[in-house]
Amino acid sequence: MSADETKKTAAKPAAKKPAAKKPAKPAAKAAPKKAAAEAAAPKPAAKKAAKAAPKKAAAKPAAKKTAAKPAAKKAAPAVPVEKAPFARPAKVKAEKKAAPEPRHGTLGVATVVDAAGKVLETRDLSKVLFAVPADINTLHLVVRAEQAARRRGTASSKTRGEVSGSTAKLYRQKGTGRARAGSVKSPLRTGGGVTFGPRPRSFAFKVNRKVVRQALAMALSNRAENGHVFVAAGLKIDAPSTATIDDFLVNLDIAAPVLVVTHDEPSVTKSVRNLRYAEASEVGALSTEQVLRARSLVLTEKAFVALNEA
Repeated sequence: MSADETKKTAAKPAAKKPAAKKPAKPAAKAAPKKAAAEAAAPKPAAKKAAKAAPKKAAAKPAAKKTAAKPAAKKAAPAVPVEKAPFARPAKVKAEKKAAPEPRHGTLGVATVVDAAGKVLETRDLSKVLFAVPADINTLHLVVRAEQAARRRGTASSKTRGEVSGSTAKLYRQKGTGRARAGSVKSPLRTGGGVTFGPRPRSFAFKVNRKVVRQALAMALSNRAENGHVFVAAGLKIDAPSTATIDDFLVNLDIAAPVLVVTHDEPSVTKSVRNLRYAEASEVGALSTEQVLRARSLVLTEKAFVALNEA
């Protein structure tokens, strides 16, 4: 055989090979069935996946945008602004008019006035009573003694010996299980006596007479030093009249409270005692507390002579 023939014989079996594939036809037929079944079932899923794919693809740029926004906020955080506290509007207060200053007399002397309150003259005062420097300790001692002497000291309570009640023992000493008790008047029981209760006594304490006089002179000197001593010349009140003395003091226009000092003039004393801004006192009964309590002193002619010559 020639070489060409051998090549043809070798090529023939290679050409017949597709005929041997006939047994694989059933497999080819089954493949379309499977493909048909797969195509019948997963079609909706494929559609869902196809529909979801664009959504995800569309959501990606949105996610990038939302991720970029917080990054920009973190780079420049907002500073919290503190709220200013609530301030109430200031109330506008009406300006108070200054009260007119009370009338002052001449410093260091007594100012003599008439019944209408006009100044007539000035009179010198005794240096023994109206030129004494003040000492606070002396004034405090004397005023406290005067106030203590006025206390009644009538507070009282009964001891167990003064309480009315039986003296019999309440119950036997032992066997009852209770605390022992002897008297119903015991301070431990209701209605019994009082232990160390108040008893009637005097609160007065002794102060030397020279110290009392010195304290009175200090108080009078202070009022004279500030020009608050006046002498009522020509003030005659035959019968008690509150209106008369009230008009006189109002016209005088001096600082209240006022102390009116008299000397055996009951009509003036009775006329003053109904005034709430004034009080009256006799020269002999004048006390340091009365002088210090009053801002102005008004002396009658008789009282000035008796006090200045004392």
